Amino acid sequence: FAPLFSPPPPSRAPACAAVFALASLTDFLDGWLARRWRITSPFGAFLDPVADKLMVCVATVLLSAAHSGRALDVALPTAVTLAREIGVSALREWMAERGERGAVRVGLLGKCKTAAQMV
Repeated sequence: FAPLFSPPPPSRAPACAAVFALASLTDFLDGWLARRWRITSPFGAFLDPVADKLMVCVATVLLSAAHSGRALDVALPTAVTLAREIGVSALREWMAERGERGAVRVGLLGKCKTAAQMV
């Protein structure tokens, strides 16, 4: 979706939204199928949330840049969201190094938050 977004003429907005929606859907399906078919891996469990964060962060930054004249209502929430995502990632990495990854594993609420960000 990022190449479609730049430069962002209004006529490309539906295409950008469709590509992002398709990427979100395939992300959901890939995780669901992996769990259903019991073909999960530690690497996949690590990489999936990272890919989710990258997708959401890129989309958020692109949207923020497209509305650059509206710093308080677009850029500030973007900065807060990205700071939170980086903080959570750092916390998970730290807990994993301590052998306590299960204490900060992704739960249903986190999955709902990611879905809400993607919508």
